[in-house]
Amino acid sequence: MNKYNFQIIPPHSGKIRQVSVHSSKLKWVLGLIIAFIAINVIGLGANIFLTAQRGSAVATDKENLDLSRRLDQTTALVDSFEQMLTLYSESAHEIREYVDLPDIPDNKLAYGIGGPQLPYDPNEPLILARTRDVNHRLDSLILAAQTEQTALEEARESFEKNKKRFAHTPSIWPMRGYISSGFGKRLDPFTGIWKFHEGIDICARKGTPVYATADGRVKFSGWYHGYGKTVKVDHIYFETRYGHLDEIRVKAGQRVKRGDIIGTCGRTGYATGIHLHYEVRISGKAVDPKQYLYPDVVLD
Repeated sequence: MNKYNFQIIPPHSGKIRQVSVHSSKLKWVLGLIIAFIAINVIGLGANIFLTAQRGSAVATDKENLDLSRRLDQTTALVDSFEQMLTLYSESAHEIREYVDLPDIPDNKLAYGIGGPQLPYDPNEPLILARTRDVNHRLDSLILAAQTEQTALEEARESFEKNKKRFAHTPSIWPMRGYISSGFGKRLDPFTGIWKFHEGIDICARKGTPVYATADGRVKFSGWYHGYGKTVKVDHIYFETRYGHLDEIRVKAGQRVKRGDIIGTCGRTGYATGIHLHYEVRISGKAVDPKQYLYPDVVLD
């Protein structure tokens, strides 16, 4: 059996020793040393790995905590946005009602406030589920806001379209006073024959101001047959006539606004007393002016 001789030389002067080891025993010793080293290396590696894993977990927990706080802040903002959109929706409803537009169908707001909740997945991490829910709410609110914006734009267009008609529709009393003769058949005060009275007579003192009852352009200003001193105003959709005036204060072609003074009350033409003869016509046909005299809408 082979032997291996090892000499042990001390660092300082001393006796040199020699050790003899059989080859079979040396293999076992070397094997034990290698195993010892391997075990220590594996242990060190495992320790480093576990330490890294613990550090990563701590970092992940911190990131999740930060993300959770941000989600809380975002959720609070979404809640505020939802409340504001609710008020916005109520205002849009009132405005559309004001301009006689139908309300927005519920199916058009299906993705908006109070929309369906997303299905819950028990296998999905809570932080991901919350993020997905917030994103869904934001998408829904954005769609609802776009729908409300469209509704308000329609209301604005409708208002602009009808504003001109509103401004040119007779809506105030042409003069402060009382009605002495209404619209319809009556005995002619001069002939005693039944005739159709195409306007109303409003009595007041001589010189009482007479107002244009809507925006328009003076179509005629001057003497007009039995009407005496007369002003005719074209309101695009309507025409108004003011007869028996004492004084005319506008000229043909002049533009007037509702409430502008166009003359004063008098007794010119065929008139038995001081009063204003007032007519409203649509497409040349006389209609009852009373339906265009809003209660208490009289200028001083």
